[in-house]
Amino acid sequence: MEVLRADTELIERIKQLDDSNAFKEIFEKYWESLYASAFKRLKSQDECSDIVQEIFADMWKRRNSLRVTGSLNSYLHTAVKYHVFKVIENRRWERDISSPENLHISVCDASLEFEELFEVLEIALDKLPERQQLIFRMSRFEGLKSHEIADALNISQQTVHNNLHKSLTVLRAELKDYAPSLLFLTLLN
Repeated sequence: MEVLRADTELIERIKQLDDSNAFKEIFEKYWESLYASAFKRLKSQDECSDIVQEIFADMWKRRNSLRVTGSLNSYLHTAVKYHVFKVIENRRWERDISSPENLHISVCDASLEFEELFEVLEIALDKLPERQQLIFRMSRFEGLKSHEIADALNISQQTVHNNLHKSLTVLRAELKDYAPSLLFLTLLN
């Protein structure tokens, strides 16, 4: 919980004082893991750097109205996943329109703003048992593999898989109205 409190204090300093040093501390703390998370899916240094820069630029631009209801780590990693999802959709769209035989374009309507989407997801996650929440966050927000989660929590990989399955089942039901925008929930593992 020390990390969460430290992040909360940094966010408050950014919001209340326009503290660029607090922002720089957050940037330095999370940039590498956010980049690695994006790179794991996109395999493009330029696109991944652009995504992370865009997230931090947007965070600074909206610093006075920024609302992070859960952990900053989860918030930022969810932002990466959302942006990765958009890049993948854009790649597919570009590939489809460049080929005359693929004129049936199926582009996901990402009509929700990220903050609204994140808030809806956080509310749904709060309905899960604590252990399932933790396993889901470690898997989907921190990008850990099932064996890494099992080792960290001293449980079997099958327990991790079972908890993820239960979590995804509940979340899909809770978020069925947001299904197109939440496709990124299943992008990992």
